[in-house]
This record gives sequence, structure tokens and C-alpha cells, in this order.
Amino acid sequence: MKKIIFIVFDGLADRPIKELGGKTPLEAAKKPNIDKLCQHSRCGLQNAMGNAPYPTSEEAHFGLFGYDFVKDLPGRGVLEGLGIGAKIGEHDLALRVDFGTVDNNLTVLDPRAGNIQSVKSFCDYLGEQKIGPFIFKIYPGSGHRGVLVVSGGPVSKEISHHSTIVTDTDPHKAKVHRGGNQVLRPRPLDRSAEALLTSEALWEYLLHTHTLLDDYVENRVRRRQGLPAANFILTRGAGFIKPVQSFKEKYGLKAACIAGMPLYRGIGTYLGMKLIETKNDPGTTDNHFQEKIDNALKNKDKFDFIFIHLKGTDVFAEESGDFVEKKEYIEKADKSFSKLLRLKDTIVITGDHATPCELRDHASDPVPIMITSKNPDQLESFSEKSCKNGSLGHLKYLEIIKAVFSEAKDV
Repeated sequence: MKKIIFIVFDGLADRPIKELGGKTPLEAAKKPNIDKLCQHSRCGLQNAMGNAPYPTSEEAHFGLFGYDFVKDLPGRGVLEGLGIGAKIGEHDLALRVDFGTVDNNLTVLDPRAGNIQSVKSFCDYLGEQKIGPFIFKIYPGSGHRGVLVVSGGPVSKEISHHSTIVTDTDPHKAKVHRGGNQVLRPRPLDRSAEALLTSEALWEYLLHTHTLLDDYVENRVRRRQGLPAANFILTRGAGFIKPVQSFKEKYGLKAACIAGMPLYRGIGTYLGMKLIETKNDPGTTDNHFQEKIDNALKNKDKFDFIFIHLKGTDVFAEESGDFVEKKEYIEKADKSFSKLLRLKDTIVITGDHATPCELRDHASDPVPIMITSKNPDQLESFSEKSCKNGSLGHLKYLEIIKAVFSEAKDV
């Protein structure tokens, strides 16, 4: 089998935009290298989560790699935790957290506290908190994100039977998810005494830390500067580490991951991929494209499958709906792809899901995909519209990785 370089532009797909002449950012982008690769590829559309109405990044990546995103997914908290090196025991509960801003009625004013750049000092300030039989330990992630690890007898007992035991407190699934919704109280997911104890202790922890954060010196400074206070920990994606086949066990391929954001590093770690570091890469709107490509080329003889994650397409679309920045991000990435044109390996370029700038949110729109091939479709350019005419058709879920492996067979 040929070596596989699998490039994922997060939130790649979009919808036609009037200001871009009715084109999507991908369609409008000047991307000669990507288009040349496309001319030597089989193309199509894909939905990594099949017909799911709302794709999440973690579920979509599991789908792209041919894993069951319901059975195999450990919960976003675990993946984020692995990505930042948090200590998560076999019987610990891990939750993804956002430091947000709430008012006195616990209505979320800003779920990202003004896109705060770091919450390390906030996490250091909170440290470990003991509530009843539980110990709560919080770790800083990227930007406003963090990971909360809960340990203790009741949660450990319950984890042996359930994948998650408490519901989200972050109202991120509400229609107006950027603010104006009240914090949700955590609820047990079954009738066990342990689940009830855990949910009640979590709520007590969140209220207690809200009091501490609201009066924290850094938040007092932020208010004086006219910035929103990071005064509430919004939790979601509770889960625990559970057995899963590594990429090598599942496919017989040695895999590596090149990513900056904790979630995608965590996905790679969880699936047994070797992390290849990119220096000083925040993983958000970084411009480390060339270093990521060079790292892939430098290490491809050691691995059979290299996953490269690029986050900026999703960030610009979701945080600001900035279609110009999204287009320019694709153009900047394209400049680093020239070295890929010389390879005889299998190159895959796609996205995990659509993030239309008009929505500033994920959507279930189909995502374009190209796979370099000996029998290319000879399409002129890579876009949502052109890939509709590709020979791959509309791939869903497990069909995606099967199509990649089929093209990679060196026959």
C-alpha cells in the first residue's frame, strides 16, 4: 500500500456568498497547488457522520478514520485531556470546559469570555477542590478551553458501567449558542445513587468556583479594562477512557498525527497515532503550514498514514463569519502544498464538516474530498460544486476510509 497523507481542513465546506460573487471561500480561493492535486485525483462529497443533523469535530474525525463515533468515542473531555497531557485515571471522569461569562442569574453572556487567550492562571488559582468524596482538578487548554477531571469512589464505581454519567451544563446546543441562555444544571443519566451524587457534587463545584472566579483579581482587572470576566466553568462532553482498537491494530498501518489543537492531538493519541510536534503551533489560525508539510515529508518513511489537521477554516467561519479570512487561509495553506505535487503517495484533502460563514456554526452540508489516483476524474478545481461531479459520488461514514485505502493499494 502507498503511504497516505490525510489532510483535514476543519470546517472546510461552506455556502455561496454574495460578496464572493456567489462562490464559497474554497471555490473563490486562488489555490493552484490544491487544484493541480485535484486534477490527479478522484473526487466526490462526503459526510463523515452519515445523516447526522449536527456534526461535531470529534465525531466527524472518528467517522473519517472509520471508527464508530457512538461506540468508540470516549467523550470530548477525555480527548481534550489527552491532547493537553492531563492526568486522567482509568476510573476518572473527564469533562471539556469553557471559561465563560455569566450574570447574577447564571445567564451566559459570553461562552468564551471575550475569546480569552489563556486560562492557565485561573486554573492554577482554582487548583484542586474536594467536595464530599470527589476531587475536582482543572487543567488549562487552548484559549478559553480547559479540562476538568473528577475522581472519587462513586464516580469510579459508576464508570465501570456507563460511558457518561452527567449531562452538559454548557447550553452550547441551544439555538442561540453564543449567549443569552441560562447555565444548565447537571443531571444524572440514570437512576443510580452514584450518578445522582456525581451530578450534585459537580453543581456544587461549579457554583463554588463561580464565587471564587467572580472575585478573582484577574477578573477584577478585566472588568476595569472593559473585558468580560471569565467567571463560570461551562462543562460538556463527560466521558472516561475505554478500550479501543488502535489505528495499527485496526488497519495494520503505523499512523502519525500533526496537529496543534488539544482535541485533535487527543484524537491521535487515543487512536494510537504518534504525535509529530510543530514548534509554537497554537493550532487555531496558525500559519505553520510549511512546517507541518515538511514534518510529514520528513517522517513519511517511518509511517504508513499521516494525519495533518488545519484549524483556521473553522475558526474564521465560526468565531466571526469572516469569509475573506477563511478564503485567505486556504490560499496561504495552498502555498505550502507545492512539495506534495512531486509525491507518488496517496494524498487526501477534505474537511471534517461544513462550517458556513452565514451560520457561524457547524452544518450537515456535504464536504468535498479528493484522493489522488491513477485514474483521476481530471476535474479542474477542488470545490463543493466541482466535486459533485466526481466519480467517488457521495461517501458516507465508513465508505470514506474504504475509498482512501482502495486508492492507496499499490497495484
